[in-house]
Amino acid sequence: MAKATMIVFATAHPGKTEELDQWYDQRHIPDLLSVPGLVEAKRYDVRTLKMPEGCPKFDFLALYSMEGEDINTIVGAAAARMGTPDMPASPALDSSKTLALMAFEKSDK
Repeated sequence: MAKATMIVFATAHPGKTEELDQWYDQRHIPDLLSVPGLVEAKRYDVRTLKMPEGCPKFDFLALYSMEGEDINTIVGAAAARMGTPDMPASPALDSSKTLALMAFEKSDK
């Protein structure tokens, strides 16, 4: 079984941090965890210690654990729901300043 972690750094539009917080906790994380293979979600506030010039400041970090035979199938299922009634987007999210990465356990190369 393959395992991976999706790492998402997100930023709220100015003055929308609390709204984004609520959306993540009450809507987005439960929506994502309804996707088969997405097994855990954790969210963190981010405090920048060092950042390359030109990078946006991020408000939040979300870590999503995935387990399954094919990680691409899990990611595809989540992506297909994005922006639909099953997984609506938040107008509080500044998606132009979102960074999403996938990390795979070394044994799953």
